[in-house]
Amino acid sequence: MLKKELIKRLQSRKKALWVAVGMLIAVSFSVLAFSPACKEFFSSYREEAVLLKIIKSSGAELKSINITGWVRVDDKTAGAFEPETLAGMVAARLNVSETGRKAAGWQNQFARGAKVEGLVKGEHTVSVMGQVMEPRQGETVSHIMVVFDGKTSRTAGNYKSRISSVLDGYGDSRVALTCAGTINNELNKDELLETAERIMTQAGAAVHEKTIKDNLVSLTGFSPKFAEDITYAGKEINLNVALRCDPVEHVTYVYAASPVIYTEY
Repeated sequence: MLKKELIKRLQSRKKALWVAVGMLIAVSFSVLAFSPACKEFFSSYREEAVLLKIIKSSGAELKSINITGWVRVDDKTAGAFEPETLAGMVAARLNVSETGRKAAGWQNQFARGAKVEGLVKGEHTVSVMGQVMEPRQGETVSHIMVVFDGKTSRTAGNYKSRISSVLDGYGDSRVALTCAGTINNELNKDELLETAERIMTQAGAAVHEKTIKDNLVSLTGFSPKFAEDITYAGKEINLNVALRCDPVEHVTYVYAASPVIYTEY
């Protein structure tokens, strides 16, 4: 009888222990999920998914994904006024492979800079640029820019979060994610505008600015589907959609970016 009672008590204690462990895991996950780093990580994937959906809804086939990040370097940062040091440190933190890595420097009467370019995980090209300028006599300003070029979307959200995290260590950074695709058909000017407006409507975006020039249409606005934004002319902007037709190749290029397009188009 005593043996049965001891077994019963032991089983009860094991059950209580597992409940306690389960609660600890749940609390830990909740704390992690609401941490700034984790929220930014999931936000990057959500934004990537929305941009990919925009490209698909336009009838375009995804061709590339670009991530562009930049930051004004805090003057108190070690090596803040040495572009080679800045570019090298950021490249190392982003795990840019030293195998096949290229480095170059430049200088003119207004600024000097350095660029490091290489592969991450053997497949994605990453360029890191450090620049030091003297906009006014006695004033020195440094910037770092990172450009990531990918062909697939499997890891873009992860790299956006990673680039943002690294650049935040040098100042208040901004990172833009741009998806580009191609429609195998040359749209006319009316069709370019109609498609761009339809995309903005599907994204729930209020259009703040339109640029229509020759074979290019670009719309900027604000959508609740994106977390980060910038302020331009007193208005919040977090979505930029552009379409450009090519009369030579008879195709139309589609770009969707958050918060704005920073690549050539």
